Amino acid sequence: MITYFIIGFIGLDLLIFFHEFGHFFAARACGIRVQSLSFGIGPVIARFKKGETDFLICAIPFGGATTMAGNDDLKRAYREKHKIIEHCEDGSIFSVSPVRRILTYLAGPAANILFAVICFIILLIIPVLDVKMTSQVKPVSTESAAYEAGIREGDVITSVSGTPVDTWNEVQYLLSEHKDGSAVIIGTTRGAFAVRPKDGMFGLLPVGTYAERRTPGKSFFSAIGPAFKETWNQTKAFADAITGLFLGRNKLSETLGGTFSASENMGMITEHGFSVSFATGIRVVLYLLASVSISLGLANMLPITALDGGLILISFAELIAGHSLRPATYIVMQIAGLVAVLVVIPVLRLFL
Repeated sequence: MITYFIIGFIGLDLLIFFHEFGHFFAARACGIRVQSLSFGIGPVIARFKKGETDFLICAIPFGGATTMAGNDDLKRAYREKHKIIEHCEDGSIFSVSPVRRILTYLAGPAANILFAVICFIILLIIPVLDVKMTSQVKPVSTESAAYEAGIREGDVITSVSGTPVDTWNEVQYLLSEHKDGSAVIIGTTRGAFAVRPKDGMFGLLPVGTYAERRTPGKSFFSAIGPAFKETWNQTKAFADAITGLFLGRNKLSETLGGTFSASENMGMITEHGFSVSFATGIRVVLYLLASVSISLGLANMLPITALDGGLILISFAELIAGHSLRPATYIVMQIAGLVAVLVVIPVLRLFL
């Protein structure tokens, strides 16, 4: 179980850090000064500075954060009981327009969606190796319908009623459609045999040999379209689930459960994938990272003030009003949002 969590946390770390990089680059582009970009939480164990930004590595390698200039402006406005946040320092998040703040907040979830597209493109480029049971068979007994018709152990079935086959699953599927008692022409490498089932049974079993079938992956450019399509489909499905939550159609535990328990599930499924083969493990990792990244991005768009969605809502309200919120109101909303994320939502998941 601990191994599962470790694998899951590493995956979530990557997604969260990519999310924070989205905020970082958007903030720089919008003229907002980024004071620090941290990897992990807790005490700082290493740091280096480039330009005006401190890049930090913290003791607990989980999560990350982008700290933007503006906290001092908010504290000063609150302490001096100003009605709005004004006289901001250069590069403060409160010194730029609400539109630029919206773009900065939106960049985190957008980075998660972009990350999902990249994962799906790589997944589609990787060749697919299928291992399937061959159509080599043996009669159940010398009294079976297959044996009496002439089929012997080791024969390889090549067709059923004229339909080509090369796997046991295909043989089973086609034979299941011919159990009315009429003879079925089964083609083999030794020739064709007319087999009439007895009591609906043909009396065939697979020998148990397996064959690998490699399907080439797509080229980079041909993978882009399907990758965007899969990302859109999963984004729409999760967005519909969130809409159903607010309309009362879905439970909170069902809608957000996948995101909150993603670390454990990702670890368990990934470990199983690698137990099958290395290629299968890589494909599982890419698919899960893409799916969880989409969920993480959209979950951050919920209208809770500690999340990007809530901050976007505040900035939009300020854009309409033409001025910032009262500093006290801003601080209270931030605290309420933090409590909702850390306490209320996890508790509600147990009951809703």
